[in-house]
Amino acid sequence: MQYISTRNSSLKIPFSEVLLGNLCPDGGLYMPEIIPNFTLEEINNFENLTYQELTTKVLYPFVSGELSLKEFKDIVGQAYQIFESEEVVNLITLEKQRWILELFHGPTLAFKDIAMQLLAALLEHFVQKEAKKVAVLGATSGDTGSAAIAAFSRYKEVDVFILYPHQRVTEVQRLQMTTSQAKNVHALAVRTDFDGCQAIVKELFLDKSISSNQTRFIAANSINWTRCMTQSVYYFWTYLRLKQQLKELTFSVPSGNFGNAYAGWLAKEMGLPIKKIFVATNKNDVLHRLFSKNSYKQGEVSQTLAPSMDISVASNFERLLFNLCNNNSHLLKATMSVFPQNAISVPKESWEDLRNFFSSFSSSDEEILKEIEITFKNHNYILDPHTATGVNTSRKLSTSDQSVITMATAHPAKFMKAIKQVVPEKLVSIPNQLASIKDKKEDFVVLPDNIDKVREYILSSVS
Repeated sequence: MQYISTRNSSLKIPFSEVLLGNLCPDGGLYMPEIIPNFTLEEINNFENLTYQELTTKVLYPFVSGELSLKEFKDIVGQAYQIFESEEVVNLITLEKQRWILELFHGPTLAFKDIAMQLLAALLEHFVQKEAKKVAVLGATSGDTGSAAIAAFSRYKEVDVFILYPHQRVTEVQRLQMTTSQAKNVHALAVRTDFDGCQAIVKELFLDKSISSNQTRFIAANSINWTRCMTQSVYYFWTYLRLKQQLKELTFSVPSGNFGNAYAGWLAKEMGLPIKKIFVATNKNDVLHRLFSKNSYKQGEVSQTLAPSMDISVASNFERLLFNLCNNNSHLLKATMSVFPQNAISVPKESWEDLRNFFSSFSSSDEEILKEIEITFKNHNYILDPHTATGVNTSRKLSTSDQSVITMATAHPAKFMKAIKQVVPEKLVSIPNQLASIKDKKEDFVVLPDNIDKVREYILSSVS
């Protein structure tokens, strides 16, 4: 499998370079030259596979040519051996034709673990052939950072630098990043919002003083293709577990950077019979404005009860737009050249197809709390604030002829400040991973919103 840039389709590189890369040199994102496709018969034949076996089947076309099937199978097995659930994810029946897909059974209790653990396991395989020192660099609105730290901290030969917005993540999210105690982990609290952190990371990836150094920096964010492709697997898994009960396959996906929702689009392009994806946002509604008004425009970021979605630029939207431009990199490059200074839109000829597949809804903090309260009262099930946006969106947008699976992106105990407003705190189970975290020593550095200061710190800290 060869990979191209969304802004230069003449660039062709193998999967290993994509894995060990970040942004394309032209500022674009890496994409497979061809999206592999399965027939419905082939997909149905995957029915009795374990999650690990399904991952191997679905994703191997993306890595073929550089890994043998056995090598990839072993890497997948290594990635998912520490998950609490044997099947990696869990399906919960909420009510008739309504399910919750729990994606938070990894080490940091967030869906980011699923892709990050495989990313780390693949990196361990390929980094042995890399001449340069390797470092992982990422920005986070909360969960990506802790997932990256949990995945990479055990690889002592890899330094990990995570930028997060100072005082804009929950206490638990911060502690999961700052209490690692691993010497190769660097938690950087930057005095800005997530978009500011993400902008610094993107600039650093294009910075010649970084790239020419003896260290190779790898993206931990969902701009890394490995994360997007990995997240497509649980769409297949859900369909295979529910296909005898389904009316029409619809997913409701809490979304910030659009990686998780794009993975659903990818699964559809690979042959999975998904009819609809509901994109759920909080008050920061850049994606809702896109899917309802065909206007993708950066706005101001507000702090909400669902902090992992407090963003105003959804980086993975570029991948979707590339597909909607018929993979025309010249058109995509011209379109993105005016962003974020100006709003951009989906081409008119693609807009109807997009709207037939994606719908969206923006939930306020008040609606989030109300949904947590209602779901607990009616079903004795506690939603985290992000998942609550997904359930609320499914209520607002679904019809009786739809089967809707809402993705539960994090354990509610990570967001107690919000949960305890409507659910008695004593009724929230505290997982072992969080029980003693407040007693651990924190280690982090606070930096200004200044790329020069961040660059200086990173380069001086690479071991």
